[in-house]
Amino acid sequence: MIKLKTILNESSSNYKDGSKLRGSQWLFDFIKFEEGDPKKKGEPVLTSYKYKNDPWTIGYGHTKDVAPNMTITKQQALQFMYKDLTIAANCVRRLFTRWDVEQKLDIPITQEMFDVIVSLVYNTGCGAMLESDFIQSIKQKNYKQAAQEILTYRLKSGFSGLLDRRKKESKHFLQNL
Repeated sequence: MIKLKTILNESSSNYKDGSKLRGSQWLFDFIKFEEGDPKKKGEPVLTSYKYKNDPWTIGYGHTKDVAPNMTITKQQALQFMYKDLTIAANCVRRLFTRWDVEQKLDIPITQEMFDVIVSLVYNTGCGAMLESDFIQSIKQKNYKQAAQEILTYRLKSGFSGLLDRRKKESKHFLQNL
């Protein structure tokens, strides 16, 4: 009975080809809120900063070519975020294309699932996501298990906000199943 329900849900209009999806407004707003200034939610950090062994960071979690004492404008922070989100989304789209073309797997996902996968890639990198149990659960169409695995996905000690972020991502992932 559960199998039939899963098949019926996947055939609904909520499920799409992950290789063709784009980020939603939820994703943009979520990244701004989670990756921006922890004291001014939704606003970028305009001066570079560094936590322990992490790379230098600026804006909305941007790390490429960031140096100590670097400053940017809000517009530059948005440009970095859009570029970084495009890179993360392209990683996700390539994965779904590879599953489809090379492995002949049809793994439909919802917009919400796509947004969360992109958020995880944005936060931890493409390689980390590709090697995760989380993505293997998606590959097996075990979406509820994948949502559970989000809760512990690459948590760092000392970052209590990351646990709250993972809870939000897990909840959003399950919408429209």
